Amino acid sequence: MVDNAQNKQQPAGSSQGTSKRSRRGNLGLNQFTDWEVGDDYTCERLLGTGSYGKVALATRKSTGQKVAIKRMENIFEDETDCKRILREITLMRKLKHPFVVELVELLYPSNPDSFDTLYVVMEYAESDLKKIIKSNINLEMQHTQHIIYNLLCAVKYLHESNVLHRDLKPANVLINEDCTVKLCDYGLARSISGIDSAAMILSRADREQDEGSTKSQNSTNSANDFAQVPQLPSQSQSQAQPATEENSKTEEEKKENLRSRLVKTKDARRNMKRELTGHVVTRWYRAPEIILLEKDYGPGIDIWAVGCIFAELLGMMRENAPTFMDRQPLFPGKSCFPLSPAKNPTEQRSGFPFSSNDQLAIIFQIIGTPSDSDKSFVTDLKALEYLEQFPGNPRADLQRKYPGSPPEAIDFLEKILVFNPYYRISLQQCLEHPLFARVRNVEKEAITGQPVLLEFERMDLNRAKLRELILEECQHYRDQRMEVSQ
Repeated sequence: MVDNAQNKQQPAGSSQGTSKRSRRGNLGLNQFTDWEVGDDYTCERLLGTGSYGKVALATRKSTGQKVAIKRMENIFEDETDCKRILREITLMRKLKHPFVVELVELLYPSNPDSFDTLYVVMEYAESDLKKIIKSNINLEMQHTQHIIYNLLCAVKYLHESNVLHRDLKPANVLINEDCTVKLCDYGLARSISGIDSAAMILSRADREQDEGSTKSQNSTNSANDFAQVPQLPSQSQSQAQPATEENSKTEEEKKENLRSRLVKTKDARRNMKRELTGHVVTRWYRAPEIILLEKDYGPGIDIWAVGCIFAELLGMMRENAPTFMDRQPLFPGKSCFPLSPAKNPTEQRSGFPFSSNDQLAIIFQIIGTPSDSDKSFVTDLKALEYLEQFPGNPRADLQRKYPGSPPEAIDFLEKILVFNPYYRISLQQCLEHPLFARVRNVEKEAITGQPVLLEFERMDLNRAKLRELILEECQHYRDQRMEVSQ
C-alpha cells in the first residue's frame, strides 16, 4: 500500500505484529478473564479503548475468522447513550455493503433480565485512517484516489438507504492494506425515511434529472480491483474543469435560483417531523450549515466531511508534507461558536465572541468569506448577523498549499469545500469527477439497499423499553446461530 516506511512501523491495529506496549500488556495480565464472549471466541489483544468501551482482536474458533469484539459496559446508565447504541447496532444489521463494516453478531447475554454489558462482534480491519495519518507512512496519489472513491461509494449507499452518517472522520474509516475501506461508527447516524430535508429532496431531484447522462458516461472498466492500483496520470494529461453555467451566474441570479428551488420543496416538507439535531460531527469535519445551526441540513454534511478527509490524505504525500510531523487537519479549529464557544475569546464583535481559532474563522481562511449568494441558505437572522463580523478573506490557493497534487485533485477539493450546501458538488458529481477516472467502477456504485426506517426513533423510550429492544437485536443473531447449527 505504501513505501518502505511501512516496514519500519506497522499501523496500530494491524494484524502483523504488535507494539512493545501491547506485548507488555498481554504478559500474564489475563485481561480478558471477565469478558463473557462464549466458547466460540478467543480474545487475543486489546485494539483500543474509547468512550463506549474496549475493542479486542479475537478469533472465531469455528471458522478461524479474525474479528473485533467491542465490549460496552453500563449501557443503560444514560438513556441518550443507550439509544445511540441501539441505533448503531440496528443500522449495522440493516446496512449491507462491501465498504460498510459488517456486524457479525451480538452475543446473547447470560442474564437477559439484568445485563448491562453488551458484546458486539464486528468485521476486523487492519487499521483506520486516523492511525495511518499519524504514522510515518507516505501515500501516493493513486492510494488516495482509491480510498476516497471507495469512501464515496459507501456514503452513496448510505444516502440511498436514507441514512446520514453525521460523523465522518478519519477514525471512523477503517482500512486494509489493499485500500479497501470499511465505514464504521453509526452512533450519530440517522435514518431519515419520511422526514426528508430540503437538501435531500433537491439532491434526489438532481439525481433523477442527471440519471440519463450518468448512464451514458458509465463506460469505465469494471475489472478495476483495489489491489490493482493504476498508474497515476501525469499532470500534463490532466485538464482543468471548464467553467460551468452555474459559475458564470451573477450573485443575484444564484441567490434567486436557490430561493425559488427551496420554495418548490415547501409542500414536500410540510408536516414532516424534524429529527435532525445540530450538535453532531466532530469539530474539524463539521460543515458550515451545522455550525450555523441550520436544522434543514442534508447529504451535504457528509460530502463536506469527505472533502476534509481528502485534504488530510493529500497531506500524506511527501511532496505536500515533508515529514509526518508536518501533517495536520485542514480546519483544526479549537472552538466552534455557538455549539462549543471559546472559553477565552480574543475579542467581542457586535456582541459575538470572536477568536481566530474558531472553526468558522479557520474555514473562511481557506475557502474565503462567503458572498451574499453563498449565505442565501441561512435562515437564522442571528446567524446572518454573526457572519457579517468576519473579515473579507479571499479563497486560499490550494495548489500552493498542496503543491504535489495534480490539478484535478485541487479542482475536486475546491468544488467539495463550498460554504453553501446547495452549491456544493453533489455525491454523484463527486463519483463522476475526473479525479477518479482511472479508479472508477460503476458496479461498486450500483450497490443499493432498501430505505432504512428505525421505528423506535419516534418512540418515547425508557430504560425498560431500551433493554427490550436491545435484547431483541441480540435474539436475532441467536436465532441465526440456531438455524446454522440445525
